[in-house]
Amino acid sequence: DIDSTDDETHGAQQMSFFHGYYDHYMYHPLLVFDGENGQLITSRLRPGNTHASRQSAGLLARLVRRIKKRFPNAHILVRGDSGFCTPRILDVLEILDRDYGDVDYLLGISRNKVLERLISPAMDTAEEMYRLSGRKVRHFTEFEYSAGSWSHNRLVVAKAERTSLGRNPRFVVTSLRGFPPELIYNAYCQRGQCENNIKDLKNALMADRLSCSSYTANFFRLLLHSGAYRLMYELRKRAAEHSQKLGRAQFDTLRLRLLKVGALVKQSVRRIHVRLPEAFPFATVFRAIADGLDPPPVTA
Repeated sequence: DIDSTDDETHGAQQMSFFHGYYDHYMYHPLLVFDGENGQLITSRLRPGNTHASRQSAGLLARLVRRIKKRFPNAHILVRGDSGFCTPRILDVLEILDRDYGDVDYLLGISRNKVLERLISPAMDTAEEMYRLSGRKVRHFTEFEYSAGSWSHNRLVVAKAERTSLGRNPRFVVTSLRGFPPELIYNAYCQRGQCENNIKDLKNALMADRLSCSSYTANFFRLLLHSGAYRLMYELRKRAAEHSQKLGRAQFDTLRLRLLKVGALVKQSVRRIHVRLPEAFPFATVFRAIADGLDPPPVTA
């Protein structure tokens, strides 16, 4: 469920789309994260030879409709890399904005000769600034652009960067207008946090181990890993209430410091006793979280 909390209904609910770069040649996971807090919204497994955007448009439309049904005032911003900058996804997002309002997108777009020609004045400016200062220069601009497969012009924000390694132009297509191009581009760069989320899923929870012989079995394994991600996310959220350090930890660190601890467990008829070692530095945090798991007393 991707539902927003009450205090987010008047803000911006961001969804960042990434396809996982797994060392597996047969399958291609599609992951959707909440761009505000890193929660995993959903995951889907696809054949490894498919395009990164396959099945994304329909999934995106379904998620947006569910958000808008429950939170009509939510502002939704969809961010994704250039693999998701396809005519179908762009058209779907604009239709959703027309039907529900406050649905925007911020998607990377691969460079081509036309885009490089349009950014050339800004690149020349960056080149001159670099020649004078000798330090890295980033210059931003925006312009209207329409690819041959697009139905109409769209706004492209461009970064003209000059470093010691040479020119480095970058492009983002967006429905956001009226903002400085640097602000829009920096908002796009914040999607990089989702790479850390993928790292948690892949490394800490071993979600890249999709070694079963059938697609269905591997999809089920991916769902199990996704469920583990949500459990660890909730654990970190609760740990943050008692330890700022654990609240910022990656999942593998959280598992090692809070869960992978030797203990003596005894079970009786009415309760389970967990005796932690005296040297356990996060025993107080562990107990506070465990106490929070107790169900409320039943009242008559």
